[in-house]
Amino acid sequence: MTDRAVVYLPDPTSRAAAAAQVAGRAMLLRTLMTAERAGVCQIALPALFRDQTIQAMIDAHSGLRTSVVWLDRLGTDAARTWSGGRLLLLPPNVLLDPLSLRRLLEGRDPGGGIALEESKGSPWPILLAPPALSASLWERLVEGAALGEDLETELRQGRMTLVAGAGFFLPVLDEASRNEAEATLYRSLGIRADSRVDQLINRRCSRWLTRLLIRFPVTPNQVTLLSLAFGLAAAWMLWSATPASALVGLILYMLAVVVDHSDGEVARLTFQESAFGEWLDFSIDTVVHALLVLSMGVTASRVGGRVMLFAGVCTAFGVILSALFARLLPEAPGREERLSTLLKGLGTRDLFYVVLLAFILSLWQAPKALPILVGLLAVGSQGYWLTCLARRWVTRR
Repeated sequence: MTDRAVVYLPDPTSRAAAAAQVAGRAMLLRTLMTAERAGVCQIALPALFRDQTIQAMIDAHSGLRTSVVWLDRLGTDAARTWSGGRLLLLPPNVLLDPLSLRRLLEGRDPGGGIALEESKGSPWPILLAPPALSASLWERLVEGAALGEDLETELRQGRMTLVAGAGFFLPVLDEASRNEAEATLYRSLGIRADSRVDQLINRRCSRWLTRLLIRFPVTPNQVTLLSLAFGLAAAWMLWSATPASALVGLILYMLAVVVDHSDGEVARLTFQESAFGEWLDFSIDTVVHALLVLSMGVTASRVGGRVMLFAGVCTAFGVILSALFARLLPEAPGREERLSTLLKGLGTRDLFYVVLLAFILSLWQAPKALPILVGLLAVGSQGYWLTCLARRWVTRR
């Protein structure tokens, strides 16, 4: 895998296209961040991109501050090293996913170079140039000359190995293509853990919220705290609930889920993912669900007595332990891992929606059934984390 990339201009109009805003970030920034996340250690820019706006954009991201260099500022030895090795050549106006770029970088090169298959036949080739081609193009790369046609000619000669991408290849040329790229980017925001309800309802709502949020200088962690506020309000409405307040609690919980989805979307769109943000999101999500089932226990205690308070506390601890042990499950269980698949399915919010609806219906039509519901939750939550633990012990993974 090469550790160096150069952003080149396919044609004279690409300089302006690089500044086009897609989902709140300039295309040039998206190109740089995609390269970094694909594993490129150093990314070089020609001097024509250097201005205060771009420099500020680079300085705002700690990874780019150390990885981005300017071609005209390379010393003699560094320039010799760059021009004499393999170079990943990237246009600044093509929306590309990191996985496609990683596939290109990991492709086997017989010696003639490697190109992204989707870029063949376009004026915006994405390729891994062999040392000979890097050396022949070096001066023009430094100057920021238009190289799209020359690189496409290299591809047409058939010496380069083609590697198929894994996601999207979308040139941004005008307002129509910018809108298409933005729409594609928003459609890609879902994650593997999304449930059916997430896909049908929550993600559709969260994308609208995310479109609004990225217009403002908000951080993903601030959005996560907003989700906590809705979640706490939902738990409060379920505490000693009436049917009406419980229904309001359900609505508030749904809003909390939408906002919870939006924080991750904002993070991915604005390149602000962090280990702390992931921990904060998980912690708040777990606390909210624990408080919700505790509130159900408090409401059920009006019928079932103090034992329901104990059941609510047990359920809350069961929810916390279940969330912790569910993290031990494989991200994508194989077909032979039927138990893991079942456990991951039971751990989605879809089941929690069913629980909330059953709680509201029982509160409205059959209050005496509330202790049964809370008792089942107490047993089920303990059974879930114990099963996760047993699976871990049996499989040793």
